[in-house]
Amino acid sequence: MRNFLLLYWLSIGLLFAVFYWEVSPVAPMLNGVQTNVTTFLTSLTLPSGIMEEERIIINPHYALVIEKACNGMIPYLFFLASIIAFPSTLRHKLFWGLLGYVVIEGINILRIWIISMMVLEQKSNFSLAHDYLGNALLIITALGLFVLFVKSRKSLSPLAYS
Repeated sequence: MRNFLLLYWLSIGLLFAVFYWEVSPVAPMLNGVQTNVTTFLTSLTLPSGIMEEERIIINPHYALVIEKACNGMIPYLFFLASIIAFPSTLRHKLFWGLLGYVVIEGINILRIWIISMMVLEQKSNFSLAHDYLGNALLIITALGLFVLFVKSRKSLSPLAYS
């Protein structure tokens, strides 16, 4: 357990430093691409004409903006750190890393859609939809994926820690 926690926190620090922190040479480009993908896929789920670039127009004076913190990278990096830290084969980790990305991205788009629909209904729904329902949806998804990852791995010797 101690090894898992140490590797987990080390993985989180490294993943966020490389893929999320603005000082990293790859993070701004990667987050820009991720935000564009999220925005495009989200636009396919919303009523026609309410999306302009990364903005979901609720009314002429109110819009929701999909930005770096909304693009799904944060929950994915936490999930990825947990599968990196947990003992399993590299192949198993790669499979679940890719599957986790697809599922978390899909759930993030659903989250943005739910937030948008609730805010279109009533602007005061934003906090409930975003802070509580949306975040809970992502946390439950990532936790569920991690549980499935753990349950689907083959037993390893206690010394195997890849």
